[in-house]
Amino acid sequence: MPSDASTTGSRRRRLELRYSLYDVGSPNARGVGGLNAVSRGTRLDDTDQTTAASWQSTLSPTVINDVRAQWTRSRLSAGVNDLVGPAVGISGVANFGTSTSSPTVRDLDLFQAADTLTLQSGSHLLKAGADFLYNRVTIGFPGAVQGSYTFTSLSNLERGAYQTYQQAFGEPSLFQRNPNLGVFVQDEWRPRSGITVDAGLRYDLQWLPSPVRLDSGNVSPRLGVAWAPGDGRTVLRASGGVYFDPTPLRAMSNALQRDGVKYKVAVVSFGEEGAPVFPSVLPSFPASLVTAITTIDPAIESGRSEQFAVQIERGAGGHATATVGVSTLRGHRIIMSRNINVPTLTAAQASALGIANLGRPNRTFANISRYEAIGDAWFKGVTLSLASRGHAWGGSRLSYTLSKTEDTAGNAFFSSPQDNFDIAAEKGPSDNDQRHRLVLSGTVGGGPLTRALAGIQFGYLISYATGVPFNVLAGADLNNDTNNNDRPAGVRRNSARQPATATVDVRLSRAFQIRGQTFDAMLEAFNLFNRVNILALNSNFGTGSVAAATFRQPTLAGDPRQIQVGVRWGF
Repeated sequence: MPSDASTTGSRRRRLELRYSLYDVGSPNARGVGGLNAVSRGTRLDDTDQTTAASWQSTLSPTVINDVRAQWTRSRLSAGVNDLVGPAVGISGVANFGTSTSSPTVRDLDLFQAADTLTLQSGSHLLKAGADFLYNRVTIGFPGAVQGSYTFTSLSNLERGAYQTYQQAFGEPSLFQRNPNLGVFVQDEWRPRSGITVDAGLRYDLQWLPSPVRLDSGNVSPRLGVAWAPGDGRTVLRASGGVYFDPTPLRAMSNALQRDGVKYKVAVVSFGEEGAPVFPSVLPSFPASLVTAITTIDPAIESGRSEQFAVQIERGAGGHATATVGVSTLRGHRIIMSRNINVPTLTAAQASALGIANLGRPNRTFANISRYEAIGDAWFKGVTLSLASRGHAWGGSRLSYTLSKTEDTAGNAFFSSPQDNFDIAAEKGPSDNDQRHRLVLSGTVGGGPLTRALAGIQFGYLISYATGVPFNVLAGADLNNDTNNNDRPAGVRRNSARQPATATVDVRLSRAFQIRGQTFDAMLEAFNLFNRVNILALNSNFGTGSVAAATFRQPTLAGDPRQIQVGVRWGF
């Protein structure tokens, strides 16, 4: 809702107010599909309300000040489908029972205020500003409060011989405050016609609850240059900069909640004293057990990346453009969860030697999962594109990307390494490493052609991509760290690939009028040829030298052909 005020005949101030409401619900929004039964999923109820205001003041012909503020109230609930439990996981076979993996509550109140001052001085456009953001958030993550069994095979399930059993007790949620401050200055300089230089500097601070200390080194220099020599039909662009990523509040919530006092996790093995008989659950935390806890590195630092890109664009004939671009990224300090209290003995060895708690370095606790900024990432890619537009018949665009993405951390929240003391051994293709991607898109229609087709326009999107990697797993704990993420001997992380995917999407539309009102009728088809695109394969190789019979069998496919009809009314 904009409102303007004028002084001496010129616009000097502008006020704009905005309110938005987002409300979505689904009975099976998370975790359902593939090897996961419906019982393993969670529903979703998410309501977000945002009120925003901006006040722009023209202080002089060369100075503008822009003040913005917003308040957001977000309420998310993702209750489990199975209210009884427990959870049951069979490596490479199925996962059913209740869900233990996703937060079930996130109540967020966010306030943000920012001020930007813009000054035009000759060939320089200067900007400086500050941005303050304040979060009040409650995250509920009950985890395995209903119990969770892990089995290595169907035969072991039939015998009730589980590998591990976990059950959580205590307070399932935690409240925290999170102030953030960012300041920046930048200069857009045009030293002469055809050359633009953008230079800037940003500084960010994020205050986290104790025991995390303030990371005060987040200084981000950035530089970009655009040059259009000669007739201006060729443009060369180059840019580079340093970027920081704030520490996720979910990591803080987990570390503060799961401290072994207000929230405890019991972890037992089959046959161990006090271990339940499948599918029973424990009535209370066993007095004879030590608990697993989660901590965070007090000196943890924000994630950092250095990004660089070069692009050449060439126009031809007034209708066609060719572009070649190269980009690189080097990421540091990705948060991982590392077990710093790994057992040094097997259960049999500990029993024979009379050593408690499997000989862990810290006998007071079981596993100690510690969040540390120790992950790394590497990306390099080349993009080629050809675009044709402005023709009477329509336009089209063809783009191809060749890229390589590697990391040590994976895309999942706070992934854990196979060897907790050798992070470098985790280096491999990223979960989203897609080496080749080809996309052709465009429209047919416009001008005489549209009239010849009785006003019908045709749009299309054709895409092809090579498969992303997946991690081959043994389905058992081979290194005695109580984590089932081990790979067969000699197999590197994400060393196998899924099949390629391809889709064809089309759209037919026609505009018409009824009593002065404009309507657009649309017929859309997604995955027109009903191709089966495999999105996940069974990754359980097994513990032997020969792969299990179910290894590489498809467990998840993309959407089949979908057709929809719609009408858009413009008024």
